[in-house]
Amino acid sequence: MSRSIGILVIKAYLLVFLILPLLSHSKNLVLAADDWPPYVDRNAEHYGFVCQLISRAFDKVGIKVHYHFTAWARALETSKKGDVDGTFLWYKTPKRTPFFYFSKEPLLHISAVFFHRKDFEFKWNTLDKLTEYRIGAPIGAIISPEFKALEEKKILNVIRIKSDISLFKMLYRKRIDLFPHDFFVGYSELNKHFSSNFTRIITNHTKPIDEKPVYLLLSRKNQDNKEIMKLFDQGFLSLKRSGEYDKTFDEMILKKE
Repeated sequence: MSRSIGILVIKAYLLVFLILPLLSHSKNLVLAADDWPPYVDRNAEHYGFVCQLISRAFDKVGIKVHYHFTAWARALETSKKGDVDGTFLWYKTPKRTPFFYFSKEPLLHISAVFFHRKDFEFKWNTLDKLTEYRIGAPIGAIISPEFKALEEKKILNVIRIKSDISLFKMLYRKRIDLFPHDFFVGYSELNKHFSSNFTRIITNHTKPIDEKPVYLLLSRKNQDNKEIMKLFDQGFLSLKRSGEYDKTFDEMILKKE
């Protein structure tokens, strides 16, 4: 009898040692991203709107999230290799699907618009008709597939600059006519880096250039991530049903810099 109990105890210990690594990993997740206020901001409370949503969704299913801040390209690459568990705010593409599990629902929809000076009369219907304008855009930024194709064919006159802030200055000084940029990110940068005298000169066209869903990505290198993503989907759905998502979104919109 005592021998049987001893064997059972040994088996129980072995089971615990096998399960513990899985539990510890599933309860602590590392996600990589770069600063992109107000969505991601390493200096803000909760690290910005999107990080706050991700953390709350995972918290509902008992998973703690840690954020690693790095360049966007490195965030994607380290996630792809499995050096970190995942990354976020990425489009779903055929090239990424073999390497990542995608969240069932998008975290949000990114909407790019044309920023311009208020004294610059600007109307547009199709991108291919914007040949006469000087368009400033960040280096490496993909505004939309159509925009990219027209730029490569030299149909659009696109001036690539590294800094969003420099592009707003160029817009203000009339060195460019248009600046295609995310709506919320653009106004966050204007309010944070420029005076009211500057910002009152700048506006945006209401017509979106492109609107796309962006997702949470978890690396397929970690076999547990398939189940972890299912847990995230549950937590994220709970956020939406409870109204927490909309409340957090409204707080982002109404926040004063």
